[in-house]
Amino acid sequence: MTRKHQMIRAALFLSLAFWAANASAQTKIDFAGGGAMVSGDIDLGGQKTSVSGSKEKFQEYRDLRDGFLLNELRLNLESESKPYYFDFLIKDATRGDESYKAKGGAYGKWDIGVSFDRTPHNFNTGTLILDGAGNGRLTVANQIQVGLQAVEQTRQERGGLALVDTTGEDAQQQAIIRNILGATDPTTFRLERERAALTMGYNVTPEVKTWVKVNQELRDGARSIGAGTYERYSQGAAGITHTEDQFVVTGMELADPINYRTTTFNAGGGIYKKSWQADLEYTLTDFDNSNSALRWGNPFRTTDLGAKDAVGGNANNYDRGRFVTGQMSLAPKSQSHDVSASGSVELPMHSRFTGNLSYGMTSQNELLLPYTLNSGIAGIGGAPANVTDVAALPTSRFNGEIRTITQSYALTTKPTEKLGASLKYRYYDYSNRSESILFPGYAAFGESYWRVFKNDVTGANDGVVRNDPASYVRQTAKLSADYQVAQPVTVEVDALWDRYDHKNQRIDGTNELGAGAGFVYKPAATASLKGSYHYARRAMMNYKLGDTAVNPEATGLVNYNWADRVRHRADMRFDASPAETVSFGVGGQYQDDSFGASDRFGLKSQKNLIGSVDATYEPSDKVSLTASYSRERRKGRMQSGAKDDAFDVAGSGLDDSYAANTVNPFNYWDTEIAEDVDTLGFEAALHPIPEKL
Repeated sequence: MTRKHQMIRAALFLSLAFWAANASAQTKIDFAGGGAMVSGDIDLGGQKTSVSGSKEKFQEYRDLRDGFLLNELRLNLESESKPYYFDFLIKDATRGDESYKAKGGAYGKWDIGVSFDRTPHNFNTGTLILDGAGNGRLTVANQIQVGLQAVEQTRQERGGLALVDTTGEDAQQQAIIRNILGATDPTTFRLERERAALTMGYNVTPEVKTWVKVNQELRDGARSIGAGTYERYSQGAAGITHTEDQFVVTGMELADPINYRTTTFNAGGGIYKKSWQADLEYTLTDFDNSNSALRWGNPFRTTDLGAKDAVGGNANNYDRGRFVTGQMSLAPKSQSHDVSASGSVELPMHSRFTGNLSYGMTSQNELLLPYTLNSGIAGIGGAPANVTDVAALPTSRFNGEIRTITQSYALTTKPTEKLGASLKYRYYDYSNRSESILFPGYAAFGESYWRVFKNDVTGANDGVVRNDPASYVRQTAKLSADYQVAQPVTVEVDALWDRYDHKNQRIDGTNELGAGAGFVYKPAATASLKGSYHYARRAMMNYKLGDTAVNPEATGLVNYNWADRVRHRADMRFDASPAETVSFGVGGQYQDDSFGASDRFGLKSQKNLIGSVDATYEPSDKVSLTASYSRERRKGRMQSGAKDDAFDVAGSGLDDSYAANTVNPFNYWDTEIAEDVDTLGFEAALHPIPEKL
C-alpha cells in the first residue's frame, strides 16, 4: 500500500516596528516615578495553504489559517533610573495555537510572570452514529436498536458459512447502517489543550535564588477508538484439509472522551556560584479526569444475551457482543510527588561535572467497574449471579503506586584546544508497587461469556486472571570525542550503550550497543560540510516462549520495540554562502532498521530516506526571501500470519519448526507500506526599520 502526502505552504510576512505618535520604534514615558523606554514590534502576515491528503495530519498540532494573520506582537518597558521592567508577548493571536505571556519585576531581585497558550491536536474525521461525543456516556436511539436486533442473523440461522447471507438479514442490517451513516454528519475527533501558568522568583542574594511555579492544563475533546469482537467459522477438518477460516466481525467506532485537568505546583531554591552550583526542588502534580468510565449503547441490541455454540447452547464460540450497554475504564485520577536535586562543579583542564538525582511517587485509588453490564451471562460458565454488581469483585478499589528513581551524570572536558570529550550516564528505575489482584474470571468475547483464564494456549498452560505489575530499569551511557585534525577538518566519534531490565514482562530485557563517527569540514568561513554514520545492534534477553501462560502470543511473535534490531543511519549536510546576499544548503538522511531476524512475525524492516534543499536571498537588510523543499520516503515491511488452532501437522513437511504451533504456514503474508511526503515552502520578509527589529 502506498500513501502520498503533499504539503505546500506559501507565506508573506511583514514586520513593522511598534511606535507612538512620533512613528518611532521606541518612545519615552513616565514609569515608577521616573522615565522609562517603551519599545516593541508587530509581525503581520498573509498566508495561503494547500493540502492534498489528510488535513488533520497536516495540522495535527497547529492552526494554519488562510488570510491575514497577527503572528506576533511584542511590547517591552524598562525604567531608566530603576531596575524595573515589563515584557508582553502575543503569538498567533485568535488562532487555535495562540500564546500570551507577560512578565515583570526588578532585575536581579524578583519577577512575576503569567502565561496562557492553546495547542490543538487534530486526530481524524469520521462518522459516529452514537450521540454524546466527548462525554462519558454515548447513546443511540431505541428505534435503531429495535430495528437492528430484529434482523440479527444467529449462528444457527447462518449455518457453517460466515460469508453466506442465509436469511437475507445481513443485507437488511447493512441497509439500515448505510442509511444511518448517510444521514449523519461527519465528526472531527480532536482535543484542545489550554495551559495557564503563574511564576514567581525571588533572589535572597545574587547567588541564592528561590522560585514558585503553578500551572494548570485543561484538555478537552474526543478521539476515536474501536471496540468489537469476532467469530471464527472453520472450513474443513483439522490438519492439512483445514484450508480456510471465515469470520463474522462485529464492532464499532467510539468516541473516547478527553476531559482532563492537570495542576502542577513547583517550588525550589538554589545556590549559584561561579565554579559550582546546586539546587533542590519539589513538584506536586494532581491529575483529574471528569470521566472514570466510558459507557455506550449497543446499536444492535435491546436485550442482554450471552454467546452461543453452533446449536444455540451456552458457549463462547458464536453470537458474541450481545450486550445492551458496553463499558471500559478510563484514565484514573492520580497524584504524584517528586523531589529532585542537581548540581555542577568546574574541574581542572577545562572540565565540568554535572549530576541530577530525583525520586518520585505516583498513586491512585480508583473504584473498579463491575465485570460487565451484560446481565445475559450471569450465572453461566462460572460467572457470578451478580456479575453486573461491583459487589462481585474481590476488591472495590485498585491501590496503584509507582515509584521512580532518576539519576543522570555528565563529565565534559577540553584538555587541549583541539580535543574535546564527554561521558554521560543515565539511570531510570520504574518500580510498579501496585497490588496484584487475583480475579475468578472476566467477561470476554465481546462481554458475552465468562472466561476463567486470561488466555487460551496449548495444553494446561493457561494463565490465571491477574494483573501483573510490570517494572523496569533502564541504563544508558554515551562516550563521545571530537578532535581537530587540521584547521578545516574536525572528526567526531561516539559509542552508545542502552540496556533494559524488565520484571513481570514477557522479556527479561534488551541490550543495545552502538558506535558512530562523523566529520566537519570547513574549507572557508562561507562553506561547511558535515557528515556522520551510526551503527547500533539491539539484542533480546530471554524473550519468553509464546503459547504459554507468561506469553500468550503466537510462537515466533515479538513486540518490535523489544525485538532484535540492527540500525544503520547516515546524515550529510552542506551549507554555503557564495555571496553576501545568497546562501543555500543541501541535506540528506538515510536510516535502515531491521527487526527480529529470527522471528517469523512482526515488523521486519523500516527504511527512511530524506532529502532537502533550501536557499535564502537577502538583497538588503530590509528584504529577505527564502525557499525550501524536502522529500521523505518511508517504507516498512511487516510479516503476519493467521492463527489456526486446528493446524499442526508436525513431521509432514508442511509444518514449520515450531513445536507449539497454532499458526498455519499457508496463512503467512507480508505487508509493505510506503509513504512519500513532499514539503515545499516560500517565505518573504520585509523589515522597514531593521535596526529596531
